[in-house]
Amino acid sequence: MMGNALIGLLTGAIGAGKTTVAERVADLARRQGLVCGGLLAPALTNRSGTKIGILAVDLLTGDRRTLARTDRELGGPTAGVHSFDAAALTWAAGAIEAAIGACDLLIVDEIGKLELLGHAGLAAVVPRLASGEVRRSLVLVRASLLAELQATLDPVDQVVFAVSAENRDQLPPHILARLLGAGEFDNSL
Repeated sequence: MMGNALIGLLTGAIGAGKTTVAERVADLARRQGLVCGGLLAPALTNRSGTKIGILAVDLLTGDRRTLARTDRELGGPTAGVHSFDAAALTWAAGAIEAAIGACDLLIVDEIGKLELLGHAGLAAVVPRLASGEVRRSLVLVRASLLAELQATLDPVDQVVFAVSAENRDQLPPHILARLLGAGEFDNSL
């Protein structure tokens, strides 16, 4: 089964637009009649536009929860400046679990320190991806954790997409085409 699985790893600096690119990939896939499932984790901002946390959006249902905050303690695990809500993490992991096998493209936003170093949060999805049971997925990961995640997902085929301010608007159709096996991916993007 691993020979058929392909994991797209969407990476870039903090604030480069990884979640925005993933959301656009999901929108493009849906317009092609594909079912997208999994989780997007856009920034939660205050009225002045300052990031104060992370939302979680279930791609199958549209349900939303506050996943983490930087401005107050939520009682769950912590990673960097983020305090996570344990119940929201359980819900988010369940959203991903429900999407496995129910979608054409699984999106996981994101595998980070909490998962790779703390074996918490969305960590349960990593062995599922590494087993090759998910045929097509797009997993977001910070550049600093890319090599560790790649090693964890080996031997499943992987393709890395690096997002930047210069390419983020052009990247979504290329990601979708590469994950679906249509056309050649232009590595210059």
